[in-house]
Amino acid sequence: MNNYTYSLQKYSGRNSRYTCPACGRPHCFTLYVDANNQPIAEDVGRCEHLNSCGYEKTPKMYFDENPEERTEYRPVLPQQKKEVKTDYIPFHLIQQSEGTNNNLMKYLSEFFSESDIKQVTTSYHLGCTKKNEIIFPQIDHSGMCRTGKVMQYGLDGHRVKGNVFDAVDWLHSRYMKKQGKSVSDFHLKQCLFGEHLLAKRPNDIVCLTEGEKSAVIAAMVFPQFVWVSCGGKQAITPERCKSLAGRNVIVYADADAVSEWSEKIKKLIFCRSIRLSDWYKDEPKGSKRDIADLILEEKKRMQVRPTTIGDVMQWMKELGIPKGRITFNV
Repeated sequence: MNNYTYSLQKYSGRNSRYTCPACGRPHCFTLYVDANNQPIAEDVGRCEHLNSCGYEKTPKMYFDENPEERTEYRPVLPQQKKEVKTDYIPFHLIQQSEGTNNNLMKYLSEFFSESDIKQVTTSYHLGCTKKNEIIFPQIDHSGMCRTGKVMQYGLDGHRVKGNVFDAVDWLHSRYMKKQGKSVSDFHLKQCLFGEHLLAKRPNDIVCLTEGEKSAVIAAMVFPQFVWVSCGGKQAITPERCKSLAGRNVIVYADADAVSEWSEKIKKLIFCRSIRLSDWYKDEPKGSKRDIADLILEEKKRMQVRPTTIGDVMQWMKELGIPKGRITFNV
């Protein structure tokens, strides 16, 4: 049984992702299909929730369990595929949605200045929806928007999960639905979040993160670097990262993806140089944090400082308490 004739089904909208047979979550299960894009069975695939679920059944596992189907199943050899033209989101829609009126930026305004928030919003063309969701647009090296990740955050800065809002939605999906068209008719080819900044800053070091939120936060703290995001643990692929060709790159893996990403970046041989940051070295075993969590932790620590004599004297002045009424034991 040769397993190479099968592959995970390519993403063509939410309808191409199914309910996981293990964890039961919808739109997160990718089927293994043959050369004609026909699934083998409804439980042969992989759940995208690798940490919390981790379910995967490969074609080999399926045929080992069902040997009688080995001779019956005859996949058609793949034919040469025609190049599919990439579709784009009209840029005026990105400009219309651009703004800071979303829950994530409201939260980050506790730690960053208004000018920093506006600057990063403008640089990445971050958008917002009527539900206060944030839009992370994927704008490629030519300045064309391929899609945008729409995410809802709570006022505590954490993603909202569950049935209140969709945890993740896609701009191209909403765009097609508004036109009464099928999402599968949109030919999506994703790129790095922040890719459009690379051409504008050709000599700067590039820093690559997993999540878009991490790139945005780090860009406000270390603006001397170009911060981009691949958008997911499994998305650090040569195809997604090809815009990094000829660049000096520092990779900031999430703490639970260090070993995996240290292997994956070996395939990015087109970079001028690439190395893995050791920001995670003091993280406890089992940590799932990222560089943004470390930055915000430090921001919070700096906000909490002990009360000084100077503070007390200032309060006395504001309250009209005359000097001498309070003594200090140092």
